[in-house]
Amino acid sequence: MTVLKAFFDERREIPNPMVAGPDGTTLVAWKGAPLTVGGELDKLAANVALSRDTAGVHYRTDGIAGLQLGEAVATGILRDLRTTLPEQVDAFSFTRFDGEPARV
Repeated sequence: MTVLKAFFDERREIPNPMVAGPDGTTLVAWKGAPLTVGGELDKLAANVALSRDTAGVHYRTDGIAGLQLGEAVATGILRDLRTTLPEQVDAFSFTRFDGEPARV
Protein backbone atom coordinates (compact mmCIF):
# COMPACT_ATOMS: atom_id res chain seq x y z
CA MET A 1 0.00 0.00 0.00
CA THR A 2 2.90 2.33 0.74
CA VAL A 3 4.24 2.02 -2.81
CA LEU A 4 0.78 2.65 -4.25
CA LYS A 5 0.38 5.75 -2.06
CA ALA A 6 3.77 7.00 -3.27
CA PHE A 7 2.85 6.51 -6.94
CA PHE A 8 -0.68 7.92 -6.84
CA ASP A 9 -2.17 11.14 -5.46
CA GLU A 10 -3.49 9.82 -2.16
CA ARG A 11 -5.42 13.04 -1.50
CA ARG A 12 -7.53 12.58 -4.63
CA GLU A 13 -11.21 12.10 -3.90
CA ILE A 14 -12.91 9.09 -5.42
CA PRO A 15 -15.70 10.37 -7.68
CA ASN A 16 -19.20 8.94 -7.22
CA PRO A 17 -18.42 6.15 -4.73
CA MET A 18 -21.06 3.45 -4.40
CA VAL A 19 -21.95 0.98 -1.63
CA ALA A 20 -24.14 -2.11 -1.54
CA GLY A 21 -27.85 -1.42 -1.20
CA PRO A 22 -30.02 -2.88 1.57
CA ASP A 23 -30.83 -5.99 -0.48
CA GLY A 24 -27.15 -6.64 -1.30
CA THR A 25 -27.83 -6.83 -5.04
CA THR A 26 -27.94 -3.13 -5.93
CA LEU A 27 -25.59 -0.20 -5.58
CA VAL A 28 -26.48 3.10 -3.95
CA ALA A 29 -24.51 6.33 -3.73
CA TRP A 30 -22.16 6.71 -0.76
CA LYS A 31 -23.46 9.27 1.75
CA GLY A 32 -20.68 10.33 4.05
CA ALA A 33 -17.35 12.07 4.18
CA PRO A 34 -15.47 12.15 0.87
CA LEU A 35 -13.41 9.03 0.19
CA THR A 36 -9.79 9.50 -0.82
CA VAL A 37 -7.36 7.15 -2.55
CA GLY A 38 -5.02 7.19 0.46
CA GLY A 39 -7.81 6.58 2.94
CA GLU A 40 -9.12 3.63 0.97
CA LEU A 41 -5.61 2.13 0.60
CA ASP A 42 -5.06 2.46 4.36
CA LYS A 43 -8.47 0.86 4.98
CA LEU A 44 -7.62 -2.04 2.66
CA ALA A 45 -4.28 -2.65 4.41
CA ALA A 46 -5.96 -2.59 7.84
CA ASN A 47 -8.72 -4.94 6.66
CA VAL A 48 -6.19 -7.45 5.35
CA ALA A 49 -4.32 -7.40 8.66
CA LEU A 50 -7.52 -7.62 10.74
CA SER A 51 -8.96 -10.45 8.66
CA ARG A 52 -5.86 -12.53 9.34
CA ASP A 53 -6.36 -11.83 13.06
CA THR A 54 -10.02 -12.84 12.87
CA ALA A 55 -9.11 -16.05 11.05
CA GLY A 56 -6.79 -16.93 13.94
CA VAL A 57 -3.69 -16.80 11.75
CA HIS A 58 -2.12 -13.93 13.73
CA TYR A 59 -2.56 -11.79 16.82
CA ARG A 60 -3.50 -8.13 16.48
CA THR A 61 0.03 -7.08 17.40
CA ASP A 62 1.31 -9.20 14.49
CA GLY A 63 -0.90 -7.26 12.10
CA ILE A 64 0.32 -3.91 13.39
CA ALA A 65 3.94 -5.02 13.24
CA GLY A 66 3.35 -6.37 9.73
CA LEU A 67 2.02 -3.01 8.55
CA GLN A 68 5.04 -1.25 10.06
CA LEU A 69 7.49 -3.76 8.57
CA GLY A 70 5.85 -3.54 5.14
CA GLU A 71 6.04 0.24 5.29
CA ALA A 72 9.75 0.12 6.20
CA VAL A 73 10.52 -2.32 3.36
CA ALA A 74 8.51 -0.25 0.87
CA THR A 75 10.35 2.90 1.98
CA GLY A 76 13.68 1.20 1.25
CA ILE A 77 12.47 0.01 -2.14
CA LEU A 78 11.26 3.51 -3.02
CA ARG A 79 14.59 4.98 -1.93
CA ASP A 80 16.45 2.53 -4.20
CA LEU A 81 13.99 2.98 -7.06
CA ARG A 82 14.40 6.74 -7.00
CA THR A 83 18.08 6.40 -7.89
CA THR A 84 17.61 3.78 -10.62
CA LEU A 85 14.65 5.15 -12.60
CA PRO A 86 15.50 6.41 -16.10
CA GLU A 87 13.73 9.72 -15.39
CA GLN A 88 14.70 12.18 -12.67
CA VAL A 89 12.65 11.82 -9.47
CA ASP A 90 13.28 14.25 -6.61
CA ALA A 91 11.46 12.19 -4.01
CA PHE A 92 8.46 10.00 -3.36
CA SER A 93 5.92 11.41 -0.91
CA PHE A 94 3.27 9.51 1.02
CA THR A 95 1.48 9.47 4.36
CA ARG A 96 2.66 6.83 6.83
CA PHE A 97 0.13 4.57 8.55
CA ASP A 98 0.59 6.66 11.72
CA GLY A 99 -0.55 9.78 9.81
CA GLU A 100 2.88 11.41 9.50
CA PRO A 101 4.00 12.63 6.07
CA ALA A 102 7.07 10.95 4.56
CA ARG A 103 9.39 11.97 1.75
CA VAL A 104 12.04 9.53 0.52
